Amino acid sequence: MKKVKIARTIEKWMLKNGFDSDIRIYFNNKCWDYCEGVKTIIVGIKASDYTPFANDNTITMTFEGRLYKALNMHSTCKYIDEFNELDFEGYWFDFGNDWNLTFYKLDKEGFAK
Repeated sequence: MKKVKIARTIEKWMLKNGFDSDIRIYFNNKCWDYCEGVKTIIVGIKASDYTPFANDNTITMTFEGRLYKALNMHSTCKYIDEFNELDFEGYWFDFGNDWNLTFYKLDKEGFAK
C-alpha cells in the first residue's frame, strides 16, 4: 500500500506542475503511463525490462519531455527541490540515468537497503 501512496504523491506533484506526458511510474508489476494528459494503467510490466537501473521491489520512474528538462536543467532546479521535499515515507530515490530514477527503502538508521 505504501508504494501506491508514494506513486500518488508523485502523481499529484507532476500534475500540479503540468507534467502529464512521457512519464511512467512502475510498481507492483504495473505502471502508470502518462501520455498527453491521459493516464493508462498497464499491468504485467516491470521497469527492469526497460532500464537496468530499475528496482522492481520498489518504484521506478522513466520520463522524457518536460519532466526530463525540469529534473535535469539547472534553470529549473526549483522542480528538483520540490521533488526532493516530497514525503516518500521511508524511501529514498536516486537517478539511474538522466531519464529515470529508482526508489530504495531506507532502514531504521536511514541507509538504503
